[in-house]
Amino acid sequence: MIMTEEHVKDKMGNDATNASLHIQEEQMTKILHNWSEFNKMPTIGPFHAFFQDFKSYAQDLLSLGQAILNAQTNLNEYWKQINIAYVQATKEVSERAPKQLNSKEDFEQYRKITINAFEDAFTNLFSSKEFSVTYGKVSSDLLDLFKKMQKFAEKNLKVLNFPTRDEMDEILKDIHDIKRTIHDMKKSGL
Repeated sequence: MIMTEEHVKDKMGNDATNASLHIQEEQMTKILHNWSEFNKMPTIGPFHAFFQDFKSYAQDLLSLGQAILNAQTNLNEYWKQINIAYVQATKEVSERAPKQLNSKEDFEQYRKITINAFEDAFTNLFSSKEFSVTYGKVSSDLLDLFKKMQKFAEKNLKVLNFPTRDEMDEILKDIHDIKRTIHDMKKSGL
């Protein structure tokens, strides 16, 4: 078989490609081996504990993100209603207020109109059903967000081997019981 220049280039290109693939496979094998060795290491620092519960942390972060999104959506609606009331009040002030403030009476009239306009606009807003519903959603979302953040923080404190809030409450209860026992013993003369 006579080898042409094309056959030589093709053969050389394939050989180079095969060698490149072989090197990449070796590198990937080394990376996977190093990663598995890293995961087998004893618990050095909190990384191992965090890695063990990765799926749980991902779920917690997803839940936290959803709570933040809900809170942001309802806060936007809340501020929209507040802004509408503010614009309505300023519009009423601009329509009813004196155009020129030449005397003290004009300033006093402007002050009274401003107070009344804002009081009426915000009283109507705060007594509306829509605002009550929105405010309830915002409060609920923020409480939910706070609880999720607290749960997430306690989980991390436990991984870092710090006492959690529940453990601190238990310790404080025990200290209180010991103080009461000592006080009762002193009182009885023991």
